[in-house]
Parts: sequence; C-alpha cells; structure tokens
Amino acid sequence: MRDDVLDAARTMAAEKGWDCVSLSQVAARAEVSRPTVYKEFGSRGGLSRALVHREAERFLTGVDHALRQPASTATDALAAAILYALREAQENVLVASVIKAARNGTDSLLPYLTARSEPVVTGARHLVRSWCQTHYRQFDTVRTDQAADVIVRLTLSHIVLPPPEHSLRESAEVITAAATAVLARPTAPDAPSKH
Repeated sequence: MRDDVLDAARTMAAEKGWDCVSLSQVAARAEVSRPTVYKEFGSRGGLSRALVHREAERFLTGVDHALRQPASTATDALAAAILYALREAQENVLVASVIKAARNGTDSLLPYLTARSEPVVTGARHLVRSWCQTHYRQFDTVRTDQAADVIVRLTLSHIVLPPPEHSLRESAEVITAAATAVLARPTAPDAPSKH
C-alpha cells in the first residue's frame, strides 16, 4: 500500500506539479482511503518527505552502481558517475516536474533539492566521500571530504540550474575537473609561529 501511494503521488506530481496534488487525489489514484494515507504518512508534508526519500534512495543506488563500474582511472570512473547522475536527473519525471514548477515560481518539493536537501545531499555526501577516500588514498580525509563536497554541490547545482552552454558530458567534465583540482591543489605552508 505504501509503495502504491508513493507511486501515485510521484505520477501526479510529474503530471501537474506537487503544489496541485492533494492527499485526497493521491488516495483516489492509489485506490485507498484518505484516512489510510493520513495514518501512513501523517500529513501532506510527511508524504512529501517519504516521496523524496524514496526517490533519493533510488537515485543514490544508481550513482553507487555507476561509481563501481570498471574504468581506466578513478577520475574516469568519477566523471562517468557524475554524467550518470546528470542524465538520470534530466530523465527523471519527478525532478523535471519540480524544476519546471520552480522556474514558474512554485513547487513545494524544490526545497528538498535545496534548503531542506537532507535526504539527497547527506546521502550523496556520504556515498561520494566514502568512494573518494577509497580511490584517492594518497590524499588525507580533509582533502577527500572537500572534493566530495564540491562534487555533490556542483552536481546538484547543475541539476537545478543546468548551464545552457554545456552538454551533460561537458558539465560532468567540469565538475570532475573541479573536484580533482581540490584534491591536487598545493598544500599551504604552515604559517610562521609568532614569538
């Protein structure tokens, strides 16, 4: 039942934007009662969070799989995974609906990609940080954490506001170059001590 409701909510959000979807409509589409939806999710906000959480889990599972694909170098694997993420977001009907609605000045799901991005950003940071620490062992954890943060933030930024002059492949290359620049930047010399 939970998956049926979430499937219905996802379809309706993609069709007409989340702001135009009510719990009653979702219940009717899922062929369950409205009280059942309230009992399971608590509120429309609870349904929003559950929908975004499920979508984020599916998305990050795909990114994890993409990172694990054979590649000549870690940098090639990273670029391929970022390209996968950008393509997947572009082809995801729910993400497309959220971004389109936001450009028209509405959509209550957009904060889950920006200000309240906990399920997406935290999960992505953890996944990418772990991968960077495994594949760039020559760098300390501070450097790999910073690179992971750059990867997640720039990828999310390209999803929400794609640069019109870049193809997805070019965007993936730019993000990869930024992350590798963070990894490879010279270490600042220690500041002289003051006596």
